[in-house]
Amino acid sequence: MAYSNRRGRRDDHDNNENEINNIISKIDEFEKLCDMSVKEFADAEGYADIIAKNSRQLKTNQLRKFFGAVRLMEQKETWEEIEPEFYLLKPRLAVSAGRKNIPKPFYNLIMSTMRKVDIGSEEEKMKNFKTFVAFFESIVAYHKYHEEMKDWA
Repeated sequence: MAYSNRRGRRDDHDNNENEINNIISKIDEFEKLCDMSVKEFADAEGYADIIAKNSRQLKTNQLRKFFGAVRLMEQKETWEEIEPEFYLLKPRLAVSAGRKNIPKPFYNLIMSTMRKVDIGSEEEKMKNFKTFVAFFESIVAYHKYHEEMKDWA
């Protein structure tokens, strides 16, 4: 019986990873992040909801730590001001993934999303960044929702 429980957890992990990988593939198809519509990521059963459902092993404090850093960047007015902090977020994410503080599929998702931000004119980069912030915020919100629903069960 213990074996089937372990196998069941492994199957859940594989399914979770596959769901996130499917979303990464969809994001990779966009030229720029702002090409992704708000409805695609923010709607119930949209990308952010699916990611949150499949990232239950992601700790809220880690998620909020990175989202807090993104929120600080958001206070800047130009891409030129945001860019250094934006790129420094990547090694911080890598360290957290290496220490197993954030799941590898979540790390891959955020890295894939970040690759779509620094594309186009200054104005387009800012639009991409605003989409990135809204996407991240949607993930945080759905993560909190699913965390609360788990406590109700």
